[in-house]
Amino acid sequence: MINNLYKELDVEENATLSEIKSSYRRLVKKHHPDAGGEKNRFLAIQNAWETLNDPLKKEQYDKTLISSHHSSNFSDAKWEEKVNKKKYSSTIKDGEVKNWINNIYNPTNRFISQIIKPLSQEIRELSADPYDEELMDNFCKYILLSQKKIEKVDKLYKSISVPDSISSLGLDLYHCFSQVKDALSELEKYTQGYVDDYLFDGKEMMKEAKRIQSKMSYDKKSIIS
Repeated sequence: MINNLYKELDVEENATLSEIKSSYRRLVKKHHPDAGGEKNRFLAIQNAWETLNDPLKKEQYDKTLISSHHSSNFSDAKWEEKVNKKKYSSTIKDGEVKNWINNIYNPTNRFISQIIKPLSQEIRELSADPYDEELMDNFCKYILLSQKKIEKVDKLYKSISVPDSISSLGLDLYHCFSQVKDALSELEKYTQGYVDDYLFDGKEMMKEAKRIQSKMSYDKKSIIS
């Protein structure tokens, strides 16, 4: 932006020549080096007067000044537009987060809970007699039903990308249902050969999934609060 010569002479941009001259004389006396004024300020006053006192120079300068004002206003408008876009972008991002939590996180978390919560009871019932066919069948039905839920979870999770701003929550969710999926695989191996290590590993994986689930619940509260 060009230097405003009218401000240098302490007058308005629509000041008359008489007003400009009067202000110039006052400022010259005040800022003259002989009167203790600063040399640079005095030279700026002289430069402004030299331009604004000449009709041709003043006309050319006024056109340049008006053009500069328009450019500044345009820049301000661009800046305002940029701010509004940023706000709009932020609103979109907030909407994406809410959409992902409502349509991906919440239903996925419910499926995981439906698998984890009954496990202790299912194992207790089976432990009464692991070789009882009816008890084993019931346990196998639990595993099969749970595996179908995990398949739904897998498809659901992949249907919408995790927003960048909550990528850590998305990663925890993935690890959580992956632990459940692996746990079910171990439990299924147990039903096929009655090897206790598979049962133990499956239970430990479910515990880890439950731990991650608790962490996600805490993190989610901080996101939506």
